[in-house]
Amino acid sequence: MFKVTGGIIKAEMTGRGYKHRSVEDQFSIRGQYARNLQFAYSKEMPSASGLIADLVYFAVDIHSEKLIIGLFRENTDIENGVMVNASRSLSLGDFSQETVARELDKLIPRIWHEL
Repeated sequence: MFKVTGGIIKAEMTGRGYKHRSVEDQFSIRGQYARNLQFAYSKEMPSASGLIADLVYFAVDIHSEKLIIGLFRENTDIENGVMVNASRSLSLGDFSQETVARELDKLIPRIWHEL
């Protein structure tokens, strides 16, 4: 069992094997006046066809009061190796451990065991 000190998103992503690394800071925007606040997590796994990399981001649409969860998955060993580019949204009023987990289950295809 792992111990996570942080919030709902960090716990869910850690449980799924994703990490926030300093290299993802180029995708993460923080600040009081940032227009689109977002935070990114990544995961990599070698496969027979090349290195598969996931980038999962969380952003807040303040106007619509929604959490946007996006997934960008690509095979980094081939040109234009994009496999998935999708997003889902969740009302901030419905934000909970269960709803975040449910949206992540829908968004992230479970192909890791097949690679």
